[in-house]
Amino acid sequence: MGHSLVGLENPGRILSGFNGASTISLGDIVLSVQAGPVTLNVQFSVVQDLPPFNVILGRTWLHCMKAISSTYHQMVSFLTEDGQINLYGSQLAARQCYQIAREAGTSQENEPLPESTHALNQ
Repeated sequence: MGHSLVGLENPGRILSGFNGASTISLGDIVLSVQAGPVTLNVQFSVVQDLPPFNVILGRTWLHCMKAISSTYHQMVSFLTEDGQINLYGSQLAARQCYQIAREAGTSQENEPLPESTHALNQ
């Protein structure tokens, strides 16, 4: 994504995946996320693994947006001053992003990952 790993906060946290596997985070980063007309700063944990998704927006984000999510309909709905906003997911776009990330990860397997300054101090 073009962000440096230097300055990540809280490195070395153990995260559990949906499949029960664990991974260690490289740290946390706060990024601006735009959902329709609303932009929020959201904290993300950065991992080196290639998950089957690019990002998980959790309950904190949904609560702050006062959003209603539906995995069945693959959508998130929330109210703004201008009315109701519905954001729809796309399985095709998700598959394409996953494929691109997988191919990029394969080409970078032999390259060492830059270390965070926090990780070097521990």
